[in-house]
Amino acid sequence: MARARGEPRTLVGVAPTVYGIVLTGGSSRRMGFDKATLEVGGEALGRRVARALAGAVALAVEVGPGVTGLPSVTEDPAGSGPLAAVVAGWEELVRRTGEKQPAVVFACDLPALTPGLVTWLVRRPGAHSVVPFVDEIAQPLCARWSVADLERARAQLAAGERSLRQVFGPGTELVSDDALEREVGRGLTQDVDTPEDLARLALAPPPAGDDWIGLGRAPLPVESAAAWATLPRCGAVVTFAGTVRDHSEGRDGVEELAYEAYEGPALARMAAVAAGARAQWPSIARVAVLHRLGQLALREIAVVVVVSSPHRHDAFAAGGYVIDTVKETVPIWKYERWRDGEDWGTGAQPVRSV
Repeated sequence: MARARGEPRTLVGVAPTVYGIVLTGGSSRRMGFDKATLEVGGEALGRRVARALAGAVALAVEVGPGVTGLPSVTEDPAGSGPLAAVVAGWEELVRRTGEKQPAVVFACDLPALTPGLVTWLVRRPGAHSVVPFVDEIAQPLCARWSVADLERARAQLAAGERSLRQVFGPGTELVSDDALEREVGRGLTQDVDTPEDLARLALAPPPAGDDWIGLGRAPLPVESAAAWATLPRCGAVVTFAGTVRDHSEGRDGVEELAYEAYEGPALARMAAVAAGARAQWPSIARVAVLHRLGQLALREIAVVVVVSSPHRHDAFAAGGYVIDTVKETVPIWKYERWRDGEDWGTGAQPVRSV
């Protein structure tokens, strides 16, 4: 039995064939606070996931305390686990619509989730469940559930089951890491369970030190980086944000970029660039060098450099040096999709040493 709050909210522009369920009620013991309210790129994780569903599903509900802006419902008793939460969401959707349709199910702790992945799951042909299979582990809370499997989940819950292990029946499509990367991008299903996960995926500020170096697949935290770099002794904070534009050399109508990197060497080079800036401008205080990986749409931010200093001249000079040297020395490559085709970016140059 579920306890509902809020009025129905239909997401416009799509046929009512697939629903959405967002789970926000986990205890987050390892993180130490409610993950649904954790901000990534200036937006709470729960709301980010709800926004990714907009336009892709006919109707979406939250199972949890009501932090996403979607109509919400709570499994009874609260905290009964993900199987009970999925069933509560499914029952609420059927109650609101009077019909049974497949549903995409997402946990709230997916900082790299994109509308593209949601749409891909929704439009995958067939009536079966579609479940990413990452590192040989099924991802039921980032998947499309068939009507048959949603009904199976309800029956299992009624029989006393609390695990998701046996919920998917015959015909379930398991999608490998490689296949998912080819179709929609890499790393989109990775979740945040610990502060270390957050630092790796969502680019949290470093716990100590004056250099913030990061590669991430979630939106870059521009405002957080500028705030982190602002210190009482600094009268200048220079921020550079490089965005995806609609053209490149010889290519009009660019629609999307995908960035790839040799992550270990790339992070090492980025740190070396920051050290090089400090050697030339010893007065600078804090330096942030953050680069996005994965698929980016037009106007999304691909790279952020922030430098703080007591005086503006050093901050401007060091900031310019950092972004120029990052482009010349860090092993990050972009793949472009434009109106007439797709290929690696033009104007690339051999990566030189720092």
